[in-house]
Amino acid sequence: MKYVYYGFGGFIGFICGVAINLIFYLLDQSGVKFADYLIKNFNFFGKYILELIDGLPFLGAVLGVLLVKYLFEREFEEEKD
Repeated sequence: MKYVYYGFGGFIGFICGVAINLIFYLLDQSGVKFADYLIKNFNFFGKYILELIDGLPFLGAVLGVLLVKYLFEREFEEEKD
């Protein structure tokens, strides 16, 4: 049963990451050149931030699984006993 919880946490984290990534995409499409601003002002660090934004769905999935593990740790240990 705990793997169902892990899967659900990963799914919710992935969806949240996609939503945040979509916000940055729509911001860029609306004419606000957020990516250009980051690269011009922060150079390598700006490119790094852009890569993190692109990886938000996967980062969200991992963080969702970790959050479920942290929140339901006691219930998972009781299941073993």
